[in-house]
Amino acid sequence: MQQSTPSFDPKKAEQFVRRTGEQVAAAMNCYVSSVGLQLGLYDTLNAMGAATSEEVASQAGLHERWVREWLRHQATNQQLEYDQDTDKFILSPEGAAVLCNSDHPFYFAAGYEAVMLMRKAADHLPSAFRTGLGMSYDDHGEGCACNIEKLNHYVPKYELVPNILPQLDGIVARLQEGINVSDVGCGAGFALIVMAKAFPQSHFTGYEISQHAIDRARRNVREAGLTNVNILDSREDPIPQDGSFSLMTTFDVVHDSPRPDRLISDIYGALAKDGTWLCSDIRSFPQFGDNLTDNPNAALMYGFSMLVCLSSAMSEPDGKGLGTLGFNIDVAQEMSAAAGFTRFRKLEYENAMNSYYEIRP
Repeated sequence: MQQSTPSFDPKKAEQFVRRTGEQVAAAMNCYVSSVGLQLGLYDTLNAMGAATSEEVASQAGLHERWVREWLRHQATNQQLEYDQDTDKFILSPEGAAVLCNSDHPFYFAAGYEAVMLMRKAADHLPSAFRTGLGMSYDDHGEGCACNIEKLNHYVPKYELVPNILPQLDGIVARLQEGINVSDVGCGAGFALIVMAKAFPQSHFTGYEISQHAIDRARRNVREAGLTNVNILDSREDPIPQDGSFSLMTTFDVVHDSPRPDRLISDIYGALAKDGTWLCSDIRSFPQFGDNLTDNPNAALMYGFSMLVCLSSAMSEPDGKGLGTLGFNIDVAQEMSAAAGFTRFRKLEYENAMNSYYEIRP
């Protein structure tokens, strides 16, 4: 039986085109806000408190006409406030937290720069749809991963040692005594460095496959002056399958992996029988319908997935393609059990983006 074609609803069409216009404006805002970050305009305005376009331009050493248009654009996007009586623009304390203070838990400005650097990924998408093959992190160039790391550095820097590790059974005492620890997919090494400083009796090894990340991590370790941290390329030095690590960590790594089953199996083989795997991954629901209706970050996360995470997870011919929202708690339990783990516990600590699991043999 042939289905009837729904009738055209002008009011729904108006809503649809309005929504589309908002999305186009949001895309343009990424470009314009990125320019403001490059030129230090948010920091300039934050330091000034309230200023006219002439005052901002003079302070920043920029052309007033361009600064004026930028300020007006930012005000219409509700990123700046505007006082009509004085013709002055203001960056609110909340705006400063999001756009200026990289150590604030609400900081998100690096997202604009990350989007700018995803242009190469967008150009690759038609090919990915045809061939199934995405891009590795290194294919994006160094900048994209750097900006994503800026978005994610707050938790390892401020939450990992005081608030997350104490939730793991007996781990803090063992770290204080001295154990072998590994961070798989260590990125620039932020978590390793924080833990290594807090627990100098323990030894920390980071494993990575991104050469850009390896170079950054080794540089960061040198600058920190640490002697209890080692960064390895897992393609040259595979994760040992000898049960030599008492604690292993992954932070937003499993969903990016082309072969998460192999990764989890390698973690199981490297972990001591009394060891612990601390796994952090993106919060999501097992069913898409729930993500659609109840996950406020779903649109953002599916966008990141298409451009970065799913692309990485499909960067090899046999990639499993979990994607950003693909390693939910049900999948995490199933895959860890399949690898041999017998204990799985969701930690009480979580944030707007991530869930944390204690997984043990």
